[in-house]
Amino acid sequence: MSRLLLLAFTCLGCVAGNGSNPAVDAGAGSDDASGSGSPDATSSDAHVADPDLGLSTGCGNAVTTGLQSRSVQIDGVERTFLRFIPAGYMPNKPIALVLAFHGSGGTSEAARTTFDLEAAAAGNAIIVYPQALANSEGANRWDAHLKTSADYKLVDDIIQRTEANFCIDRNRIFATGFSLGARFTSNLGCWRGNVFRAIAPVAPGGSDTTLPFTDCVGEVGIWEGLGNLDDQLHTFGATRVRDHYASANGCSATRTPTTPTGCERYEGYRTEVPSVWCTYDLAHKWPPITPSGVMGFFAQFQ
Repeated sequence: MSRLLLLAFTCLGCVAGNGSNPAVDAGAGSDDASGSGSPDATSSDAHVADPDLGLSTGCGNAVTTGLQSRSVQIDGVERTFLRFIPAGYMPNKPIALVLAFHGSGGTSEAARTTFDLEAAAAGNAIIVYPQALANSEGANRWDAHLKTSADYKLVDDIIQRTEANFCIDRNRIFATGFSLGARFTSNLGCWRGNVFRAIAPVAPGGSDTTLPFTDCVGEVGIWEGLGNLDDQLHTFGATRVRDHYASANGCSATRTPTTPTGCERYEGYRTEVPSVWCTYDLAHKWPPITPSGVMGFFAQFQ
């Protein structure tokens, strides 16, 4: 069956498109062949470990570890992202892939610093930080609510490229993000639910229009968080995300407190799609408990 996971902030809980045919990454070297083996994100409901999606075609490739800056062409526009390969990466040992999306006006560099996911991943994931394009006012913003936007093509390209060059366990591809990046992550769980195993949106503001949840494919687990100190601009969107995935994952209305404090696990979930909801005593911020919470949530999918 396919996967659907409700994201919950720093908690374990209610468990569990084709991009363009891009050119090789600018400055990537011989280890960065263009990806071509990823399934069409809109053509299949299959996603989860049943059937097993297997390993990527990049297993066995010799690669360089550490932080790498890359650029690709999407619809004739240069797009950039940072990619972190842990020092202990082994070419024939499958590893998880995590995509992390900055908020409105943010950057891939700032997301890497603020999210602090690499230490929490403890060498068990390749982490990619994509960069949004600047709008007419100069703010970097994801085009999150249009299924056909170039940002979704960028995601497809990054996944295809990473699978072509690294040994990725295709049953362990995840996404997280903050604010507008969380809204983008939430929509990825719908429109790319046959690719991502689980998502972790933090404070995903939005509306019925920007979080349409139509034409969803596959299923994902979800770990979601929201600050409870005057984050009213994001409350509606976060609640909409929470309720959509709780329903899609078959959860009951009952939530049971779990760790850390402020997190609740939905009951009645199917094993493949845990769902957790967390609130924390901050306004619109990425909380310090999030790195270990998100990566701990993702780590359950082995």
